[in-house]
Amino acid sequence: MRSKRWSIAIATGLMVALIALPAWSQSRDADGTRMQARHVEVGTNHSDSLSPPEDRADWRMIRIGESTDLTLNLTVHGSDVEATLTLTSATGDRLEQKTAGGDEATITRSLDAGIYYIAVESSDALRYTLSIE
Repeated sequence: MRSKRWSIAIATGLMVALIALPAWSQSRDADGTRMQARHVEVGTNHSDSLSPPEDRADWRMIRIGESTDLTLNLTVHGSDVEATLTLTSATGDRLEQKTAGGDEATITRSLDAGIYYIAVESSDALRYTLSIE
């Protein structure tokens, strides 16, 4: 009798967990860390938004095949909030960081071939466009 109660309790707990899982996974930020970075290409623009506290950062990963001058331009749309644009190496070392105080920030950097990461971060809700040239 006791094992039957335990079986019912375990089955009920698993059902509750499976029902709650989709809602939990949808609220997670898919590109909120460097390890979740979305792959992007040179010559592209990306419009997105941040909505803290769940979504404080968007990360992008770029693979550069040969030495080049890379320009990143962050434009914050219709807001007087600050956003930070950061370029890091493949190992996460910060190469350069700029703040867009309600308008835009630009990073231009000579880079060797390799993998680099780009982060857009803010503690306030905002819409933005990231240009990669």
